[in-house]
Amino acid sequence: MGKKSKDKRDIYYRKAKEQGWRARSAFKLLQIDEKFHILNGVTRAVDLCAAPGSWSQVLSRKLYLNEQIDIKEPTHLFYTEILAQAQAKTNSNVSNDEVKPETSKKNENVKIVAVDLQPMSPLPGVIQLQGDITKYSTAQEIIKHFEGEKADLVICDGAPDVTGLHCMDIYIQAQLLLGALHITCNVLRDGGTFVAKIFRGKDNDLLTNQLLTLFEEVHVAKPKSSRHSSIEAFVVCQGYHPPPGFDPKLMTPYLDVSNRDFQSLQGINRVVIPFIVCGDVSAYDSDTTYPLQLEGEGPYQYRAPVQPPIAPPYGFLQEPTKSDIDHFLKKIDEAAKRVGQGLGADMKSLNESVRKLNLADVSEPSTSAPDQTETESTDVDEILASGPYYDLITKVENVRSHEDDDENDDSSSYDRNYAYRNMQELNFMCEYENADPKIIATLLRQAHLGNPMNPSTCFCCD
Repeated sequence: MGKKSKDKRDIYYRKAKEQGWRARSAFKLLQIDEKFHILNGVTRAVDLCAAPGSWSQVLSRKLYLNEQIDIKEPTHLFYTEILAQAQAKTNSNVSNDEVKPETSKKNENVKIVAVDLQPMSPLPGVIQLQGDITKYSTAQEIIKHFEGEKADLVICDGAPDVTGLHCMDIYIQAQLLLGALHITCNVLRDGGTFVAKIFRGKDNDLLTNQLLTLFEEVHVAKPKSSRHSSIEAFVVCQGYHPPPGFDPKLMTPYLDVSNRDFQSLQGINRVVIPFIVCGDVSAYDSDTTYPLQLEGEGPYQYRAPVQPPIAPPYGFLQEPTKSDIDHFLKKIDEAAKRVGQGLGADMKSLNESVRKLNLADVSEPSTSAPDQTETESTDVDEILASGPYYDLITKVENVRSHEDDDENDDSSSYDRNYAYRNMQELNFMCEYENADPKIIATLLRQAHLGNPMNPSTCFCCD
């Protein structure tokens, strides 16, 4: 039978009961202080979201009562004779019914203010204030208790009732942190320290950058007393130093997530405040399914994907058919007539030789004699090098480079006008990727020689 929730008591739970702490979370603040020394020289401290009061208890005992709390107790793995003698001596000096005399003197200069919506049991030297950390009036009440002076330290161990949805819990905790930061900016002195609980998530870097706009150093700490199964951590912000001109009172209206009118802000406040208060739950959730027709948008219209889902990152030409070659040669013939090239004997013979090929039946390389293949290859090279095809390819290259000619001062106006004049006739060779002159030359040469062409054949020749 599994353990119930109340039975999951670790070493810090037991130690908190033994040492009289109100909750095990007291060890978290003690361990943070052991690492960063945040309580050194503090005379005015504020504990936000204080109930049930374990962190206020730490402040009371260490600052107001001047207690020396050692959380590193010696551990004895074996019961030795020396240890037995030491324990017997201790028991003889102090009986169980005796109460230790007060060896420390109260520090009356220390003032501690604990803020929470709920009341809690009183603590020595702690002033309790029931208030809302999202209201500026709460900050004014804290300043009154400090007699107009600013605080040295602001701590916040508040957390919402978790829902189990990490993204929602992290957002609510961030809003709670924003409320604590709102009070901090209004009551913390220059150079002061701010410590607050956060929930670790993917946007921790953004949170750190936001806090760095107001503090010189920001650290994310995970005390040993914080369970590893918990996503909680603590930001330790030291050296409060806001930019000149920053007014924290202007942050109050924007704690309402529905308020996004930043037009009234001026100067540095126009930069810092929107950055600090950004983030809400109004954006689309990537883990949620939405209808194609969204509210407030125009009628849904299907658009083909730019790249099909199973398309490779590189592209190959599809296998050409006889009709594709016939259609392409027909367009070349028409373009040759329009630009005044005409049809020569070379083009006619090339067209006839291509039309004799049955491309659908070609599956193996041509079985022609080597000398015949070499002769046909030579004829094709000559046609592509100096015939009407060569003229068309040259003109297409000139048309494609007409923009470069405009930028080149050395090009003559006659050349530019000639390119523009032939642009319409040769436009069909510039529309598609497979109309590149080099690909055209390779395509015609492969078709004339009767070589097999399939989707795995790339015609991107050098």
